Amino acid sequence: MSSDYPFADGHNLVWDLTGFGADEEMVESVTLTREQFLAIRHLFGLGDDPWMVAGEYRVVPGIWGHLRQAVPGLGFHRDADYYLGARQALPDGRFWRPAVGVRAPGPIPPP
Repeated sequence: MSSDYPFADGHNLVWDLTGFGADEEMVESVTLTREQFLAIRHLFGLGDDPWMVAGEYRVVPGIWGHLRQAVPGLGFHRDADYYLGARQALPDGRFWRPAVGVRAPGPIPPP
């Protein structure tokens, strides 16, 4: 098991797609599941960050159609900027990254 457990291989993560209008007002916010993210991950140049845990990535208009296919009901506003990034989804909301020899701070869902 990777030292990144419980987030290894994108487990216990969700991805938030957020759109902001010209006045920085949020115009859309959608949460993607791991399965939805896997369907569109190849559209981003993620390099050493295959699960988008290091920050948010701009969603350019050229890939909006692919995202619409992966996420039913998703809409895009022409004048908005969209970003996609991961966040933890542990049942109790806490973030946990183990150190060597440290046990999990409670029940952690299996991968």
